[in-house]
Amino acid sequence: MTPTNSQSVNPNQLLPSGIESVLISPAGLGLLACGAVIVVAKYIDAKAGIAKLATARWGGAAEKTAARKLACKQINKRKHNRVSLYVSTPKNTSSEVVGGIRKTKIPSDSKTLYLPDAQRGIFVCGGPGCGKSFSMIVRFVD
Repeated sequence: MTPTNSQSVNPNQLLPSGIESVLISPAGLGLLACGAVIVVAKYIDAKAGIAKLATARWGGAAEKTAARKLACKQINKRKHNRVSLYVSTPKNTSSEVVGGIRKTKIPSDSKTLYLPDAQRGIFVCGGPGCGKSFSMIVRFVD
């Protein structure tokens, strides 16, 4: 059996040489300050409790009715930067051209899914080739 040499590790060997001069430079001090800000922010966040950015739940009949009323109101007012979408065309939808402008009247229909305030954002999730574009986006744009 060959004897093994035990080597002791000097703490100075763990740090690269010249690290002191890098940390004292303006870039190093900025990096240390950013790290300190992150640590303080995480500490404050942990002390704040269970503050949530958003919550989610299933919508029932009352939520669908409220969404339908708000969407029909937004569609009829035609205000700038207000977008309401619907899935499946509502019954008794009529369209007419007045003065070169097409005006469509969209009545409230309980079998249609309305999405008010769509300008705030819609997230469609799914794997590649599962029909996200066809089932949601293409129908919205039509």
